[in-house]
Amino acid sequence: MFRKALWPVALAGGLLCAGTSGAVSVTIDTKSAKAVLDAIRNPALTHDAALAIARLPGNQGVIRELVGFRIAATPEAFANALYASAHGQKAGNAVEEDFFFDTVKPKAEQLQALIGQIEAHPQDFKEAIEKRIDMFAPPNARVPLHGYVVAGGDGGGYAFGGTDFYLNIGIVDELVVARAVTTHELYHAVQGAFDAAHKDPDAPSKAGSPRQLACEQTDRLFRNVYREGSALYVEDISLIATAQSRSGLRIKDDLADGLKHIGTSVNLLEMSVASLNAATPVPYDDVYGVGFYGHAILYNIGYVMAKAIVEADGPQGLATFLTRPPYEFALRYTALPKYGLDTDHPKLGPNTTDALARLKAGCTPP
Repeated sequence: MFRKALWPVALAGGLLCAGTSGAVSVTIDTKSAKAVLDAIRNPALTHDAALAIARLPGNQGVIRELVGFRIAATPEAFANALYASAHGQKAGNAVEEDFFFDTVKPKAEQLQALIGQIEAHPQDFKEAIEKRIDMFAPPNARVPLHGYVVAGGDGGGYAFGGTDFYLNIGIVDELVVARAVTTHELYHAVQGAFDAAHKDPDAPSKAGSPRQLACEQTDRLFRNVYREGSALYVEDISLIATAQSRSGLRIKDDLADGLKHIGTSVNLLEMSVASLNAATPVPYDDVYGVGFYGHAILYNIGYVMAKAIVEADGPQGLATFLTRPPYEFALRYTALPKYGLDTDHPKLGPNTTDALARLKAGCTPP
């Protein structure tokens, strides 16, 4: 099963410190992926060795990502799945199948070569990513980022908080796509670092009334639209134009179709806002799942907003929203001179604009 978790939301966390060089510095750890790729082709692999591999930091991220999808993944399940694949056996149950080692195994040699490209050509991967993100981060801030390359599980790229991120070459098996996805996740990590400097935007609700809860959940929705739309823009989707792999072509087709039918994304945002503010509101996780999983339809309107803002205000115009309430991202879009005048600047629905006005006013009753 292939989810659009290639671009999932990153949670808050991380640290900022002053610096005079670029805004971000990146280190990438490939040990977890290398260990899996070696083990999966080793018919003499022991359970103890497989369990030791499961406990590597990057592979702990694989487990955590599956748990986020409500899959009961554990280090023991990881080890069992890896052992079974190495010995040519079927996974023992549905949880073990979700590590997708049988999908990784036939292309292990190709994936080893991809790791070699990442390591051997930093100017085309790590350094290029740093330069891209520097354009969209405050020049007086420095954010150290640490990434893990993994080979298994669901999701092509993800983060959980702080400044760590994960790149799953089991899904993202082409250099140009890996670079785009890594850039996307790194920008989420930058967003997380700034979130931590202010407050945890995804902390459990403390709202006391239904109106307050609706306001809080609507704010979360706009926060996710901002996060994903801006990260999608920063990753530079022009890179995907040259993709040849199955995952790359899937991303390219989704992007092309999503932008061609941007009205669908506008309408889904409108319905999402309405459902969160209904007399019997839809749970936030359900709204999030419809908009940000699968074909990730709400990424598209966020991308259009980010693109329009950069065209009007430049890269640093987008960077300002790292330290501003996320609903201001959408408000800035609606204030652009071209807003609502063409297909590149689609008009938002009335529920959406009313919700933005309430957020700006501090969620006071209409």
